[in-house]
This record gives sequence, structure tokens and C-alpha cells, in this order.
Amino acid sequence: MAIPPANKDKKFLRLADRLSYVPTYIFAKLDAEKQELQKKNIDVIDLSLGSPDLPSPGVVIDECIKSLKDPTNYRYPPFRGQTKFKEAAADWMKRRFSIELNPESEILPLSGSKEGITHLALAMINPGDITIVPSPYYPVHARGTLLAGGQIHELPLLGKNKFLPELESIPKEILDKAKLFFISFPNNPTGAICDFTFLEKITRLCIKHEIVLVSDLAYSELTFDNFVASSILQVKGAKDIAVEFHTLSKTYSMAGWRIAFVAGNKDVINALYEIKTNTDYGVCNIVQSASVQAFSIPFSEHKKTARIYQERRDVMLQKLIKLGWNIPKPGGAMYIWLPVPKKYKTSFDFSHDLLHKAHVATIPGGSFGTYGEGYVRIALVDKKERLALAVDRMEKAGLVYQS
Repeated sequence: MAIPPANKDKKFLRLADRLSYVPTYIFAKLDAEKQELQKKNIDVIDLSLGSPDLPSPGVVIDECIKSLKDPTNYRYPPFRGQTKFKEAAADWMKRRFSIELNPESEILPLSGSKEGITHLALAMINPGDITIVPSPYYPVHARGTLLAGGQIHELPLLGKNKFLPELESIPKEILDKAKLFFISFPNNPTGAICDFTFLEKITRLCIKHEIVLVSDLAYSELTFDNFVASSILQVKGAKDIAVEFHTLSKTYSMAGWRIAFVAGNKDVINALYEIKTNTDYGVCNIVQSASVQAFSIPFSEHKKTARIYQERRDVMLQKLIKLGWNIPKPGGAMYIWLPVPKKYKTSFDFSHDLLHKAHVATIPGGSFGTYGEGYVRIALVDKKERLALAVDRMEKAGLVYQS
């Protein structure tokens, strides 16, 4: 007897409702088109994902090889992470920000910040709860809450305000109901930075309204023009309501290793820990052991890495300005937030032309929330020569800024 083909009307193929709350990545279609071009041996300059092209540190790689030979590392890792990793992370925070942290209760290793942020939403958000997310945003800042059944209040980041949020504009009823408030400076995708006064102001706001303040400080060491980023945990009283995510992906060019940590309020961290114990076994022992070596790398090396990205930023900006763009210099991170020429209806349309006419892959700003529309994000993840070539291709294809 023949088995009938399955279809989506069948009960077992009805997806969970929560997946309908999460918008499909606009970039998915462009990514597929990029891969088709590459299959045809077309030289696509891929400036889409913020995946560092620089090598991971040699000392980390050496320690990884050493750890691979230790059979005890093949076992499940401790649920709360290796003590030596947490102690090294706490020591790094003390040396970098002068912050004292208890390695056992105020630091938790993660399989990347993205995983941790999603799990944090599952730990803190009930259906109908509100998370305040500055927009444009790193997508997981919103999507973790949506997957948990919560609601998003998008707080505009506008060019006229140097892409900083106007905290006074948040309605009182939103502040009264909000459970989480995300910030990320240096910012992905805008490259904006904030001063310590802003961190103090938002901390006071969250303390007053009993909101968990979540700082995603992925780009703390990738800052330009002598600017030094601060930690939210340096603000007096912040540890009472705040946690901060740090990742080795950008600073140490270890995006594929999937290693990060969260620091700060022990009760929030413990809630995240409860979710993780029910969903995973923690970060691979080998990766944790190797990552300990990363924390010992002198801060002077981070400055060298930041200079590489700053030089890339400057090369690309100089050439884009000649094509008509007037773009403020990003103060940090690894992106250029490029306004879409007026003749285009959407950021997707412009990204499409960049890919097919200039063979330059970018991400349309609409992927980063409501207030990302009207821009495309360019990741500075290739050599200066390739970045310059990307702009030359844009000029040759007539993709210049026209107001």
C-alpha cells in the first residue's frame, strides 16, 4: 500500500506558533543569490556578515591543540563552566574596567552571546511582557523576546541624534511594563558610541522602573580615534539591575569558536543558568581551555586590531565620500552604515543592485528593525585593497549617492 505524501496540513507538520512571531530574515534571499554567483566563479566581495577575517591568536590555537590531547576534555563540561575560564574572565574585567566580580556567581560562560541573549529572554520574558530595544538593532536583541512570546518596543536610533536613543521619549506606560532594556555601544549596525554619562543616565532609569538592563558589549575593544568604551558595570549601582555580554568573537577573531560570557547581577545570571541546564551542557571544554589564553593577551594587541579596522573604515569612507555620501565616522565596531540613495524604495533593492551590478554583498538595513530601513550595512571584513575595489565597482556600476 502506497504511503501518501506529507503536506503542511498534517498535524505533525504544524509548526509552533512562536515561529510566526519571528520575521524571516530579509537577507536570506540575497544570501542565496550571493551563493549562486559564487558557484559561477564570480568574484563577490562579501561584506555582509560581521565575521572577522583576521586569524585567531596563535596562543589560543596552540592551547586548543594541547587541550585536544587531554582526554578529560572529552567529557561534558561543568554546567557553570570551567573555574579557570571564569577566573580568567573575572581577571580580564578587573584589569580592563576595574570591576570586581565573583567568578562563581557573577560570570557564566556561553556558546556565544547570541545563544546567551536568546536564553536570557526565555528566562525573563513571559507572554505579553515588553522588552525595550533601540532600533536598528542586532536581530537577536528583539527575536529572543519574540520567541518567548513577549513584545518589542522599538526605540529609534536616528542619525540626527548620533544614533543614540532619546530616553525621555519612552512612554511611561512602556517603562512601567518593561522587563528588559537592551543597549549595545559601540553599536551594531550603526557604529555609534556612547559616553559614560549616558550609561549613568540609563542605569538610573532602569533602577527607577525596575527593568533589567542588558548591555551587549561585543565591540568593547574595537573603538577608533582614541575612544575607550566603558562597561555598564562601572556605573555605581548598575550591578543591582544589569548584566553585560562579552564575546571573544570580535576582539579575538574567534567568531566560529562560539565562546562568550555574561557578567553582572547574580540573580539574572542564575535565571539564565536555569534555562541553560535544561537546554545544553555548556561550552566545549577544549574551547574554554584555549580561551583562557586569550584573556592573557596584552591590551596593546587589541589596539593593533582596532587600528586595522580603523584604517579600513578610513579607506572606504574616503572613497564613498567621493561618490557623494556624507557619512559620519563610526566610533567603533566594524561596520559602515550607508544611507540608501533616494531613487531606491527599500534597502533590499539597493543591496540587490550592489550584489548583482557591483558583486558586493551587504545586508539591507530593514533586517535590523523598523529604523534600519533606508540604510545598508557594510562589514569591514576584508583587506583595504578589497574594500577600495568594492567602492570602485560601485562607481563603475553607477551606484553613487543621489539625494
